[in-house]
Amino acid sequence: MDTEAVESYFGWINERHSIYQRRVANENPPWTKDRILQDYKFTNPFRENDKVTVWMRENWTKPNHNRPHGEIIFNCCLFRMIGTSEFADAHKWVYEDYGWDKDRTKELIQDRLSKGLRTFTGAYIITNQGLKAPKSEVVVDHFLTPVWENKNELSEVATKTASLQEVHSALGAYKGWGGGGFMSYEVVTDLNYTPALDFAKDKFTWANAGPGAKRGLNRIHLRDLKKGMNQETANTEMQLLLKEAPTYCKSHVPVDRVDMRTIEHSLCEWDKYERVRLGQGTPRSRYKADILSNDNFKKGTVE
Repeated sequence: MDTEAVESYFGWINERHSIYQRRVANENPPWTKDRILQDYKFTNPFRENDKVTVWMRENWTKPNHNRPHGEIIFNCCLFRMIGTSEFADAHKWVYEDYGWDKDRTKELIQDRLSKGLRTFTGAYIITNQGLKAPKSEVVVDHFLTPVWENKNELSEVATKTASLQEVHSALGAYKGWGGGGFMSYEVVTDLNYTPALDFAKDKFTWANAGPGAKRGLNRIHLRDLKKGMNQETANTEMQLLLKEAPTYCKSHVPVDRVDMRTIEHSLCEWDKYERVRLGQGTPRSRYKADILSNDNFKKGTVE
């Protein structure tokens, strides 16, 4: 690993988390002297601090923590497949005791879309994967129904393996959840904060490295940015980075919370930062600073 690159990477984590803390404390912007972090939107190093995830924990998973694990798995899939708190708030949790009304879910999606109400997230793209049908039908009939029908089998995988990686693989076998594994990765990360998988043994040894994280690793090792790598290699290199966290993270960063998801996600965001710094491109979203109260933070409107 290149020492200068490692310092830059952890420097991004330190500064981005400092921005988050200053914003939550209601300090006046700008919360950083770094012009790139002032001008462009970068998500938090810790996913649990992102506003949608905060809302999800407080209003979706925590109130239902005592529900059957298969039910929790399905509802995490439902939440992330649509991806907005507005839709989830309108839809509500699905209890297996009463069954899942698939037609109601489709109708709600269609109704909200027709009225221009926020429905699908803009943070990532849910494609139809070549299926020629309305998005509501693709998502409900092809992506979510198989999970609903096999939720207990997925729960058994979680219980027997105690592994994020194994549940990620099992969920990825279903249409809409495989490919690069992004969507199933989002869900298993959520499950790691629920009774369905909070006992995972590989939180500090495994993560699903996406394209941005792999570019970040290439930067860390001064390689061609387009150089490919398999997940095994990526995980080995991310584990080495994780070991450096106590050395490079400043005191305001809770180093005990730095897990493999933090390392993987921050590699992706740091890669975006480096693209701007080096004139290789820009993120798609500009950042608009505003001051938000602690009440808003609790409601999940701070990121």
